[in-house]
Amino acid sequence: MMGIEYYSKYFMYGGIAVSVIATLFFYFLARMDDKKKADIGIFLTCHLWPGDIVESKIVSCKITGDRFGNDFFYDIRFHLPGGNQLYTAKTLVNISQMPLIQPGLRIKVKKGSEGRLAVIKIEF
Repeated sequence: MMGIEYYSKYFMYGGIAVSVIATLFFYFLARMDDKKKADIGIFLTCHLWPGDIVESKIVSCKITGDRFGNDFFYDIRFHLPGGNQLYTAKTLVNISQMPLIQPGLRIKVKKGSEGRLAVIKIEF
């Protein structure tokens, strides 16, 4: 019969592994939250930065769960004119307009430098 001393090294290795995995998990969780805050900041400051206004159509949309007052943030996916790449940008939607959002609606997107994109208008 083996004593606890034999198994103690496995407990030590397990404790180290759990600590490393937990640290990595919370690091990536915090990074995702920082990215979400940055995207919301881009939308909220879009009236301040220079850029071109282009028209597109909604390919898909998803509510994020983030709020600004009584309005909700949505992730809107769309193509920029002349391209096939799918882009995602945030927009703020009034609670009364939430049932109206659907793929195919025309949108106006502000396109700035450094890849900044914000959906500034949804045409219902």
